[in-house]
Formats: sequence, C-alpha cells, structure tokens
Amino acid sequence: MINPADLLMIIHFLWAAFMVVGLPLGLYLRSPALRWFHFIGMFLTAFFAAANIYCPLTVWEEMLRWEGESAVIHGGSFLARHLSAVLFPDLPPGILRAASVAWGTITLVAMVIVPPGQRRSSGPGAVHGC
Repeated sequence: MINPADLLMIIHFLWAAFMVVGLPLGLYLRSPALRWFHFIGMFLTAFFAAANIYCPLTVWEEMLRWEGESAVIHGGSFLARHLSAVLFPDLPPGILRAASVAWGTITLVAMVIVPPGQRRSSGPGAVHGC
C-alpha cells in the first residue's frame, strides 16, 4: 500500500507539472476551462510565492511524514527520493519565488492578450497551416 505522504507528493508533483505546462497546453488546445483552471491555480501559486507562504501541499505532506514517524522528510521511499528532487530543488528560495511570480505574470499577460475562448483570426494576414 502506498504511503499517504507519497500519494500526496505524487499529487503535488502533478500539480506543479500542470502549473508549468498548463499555459502552453491551454493555448494550444484552445480550452477555456483548462485556461481558467490553470490561471486560478497559477494565481494561487504566485500569491503564495510572493507572500512567502509555504505551499499548503508541502505543509500537509510534511505533516503526514512526521505523523508517520518518519525521521527524515522526503527521505524514505523511492518515490519520495526522486520526486522530492524535482519538487524541492536545491536552489535558493528567492529564485523559486521569483520564477513562480514571473510565470504567474506571464500567465496573466496571456489571459489578457489571448482571452479564453477567443479564436484565431481568419481574416487577411492570418497565418494558415498546411
């Protein structure tokens, strides 16, 4: 059976991956629901980063690890060792915060420039694929 903290880490990893690829994926698929879901998630992520607040998923996962009497956070299982290296890279926190806020800003700009549900122009000057 999977450890609850590891399960939460998998969910957290999927969330972080979606925050990275959700914008280009939403633009490519032209999905308003995907764009809005990503925008709200990225807004929260950027807000937590700008306010210097730990991600609630990180806090919850660490609580589960300590409750499970694990002496080393992110240490035990194969999953924990490998996913934690991706989720919690050995970088100064300021760099991660700045990257989150920058990606949140790019997401906001994309929402303004290409609003969800807007179709590409098919008028004169529009680029058409082969």
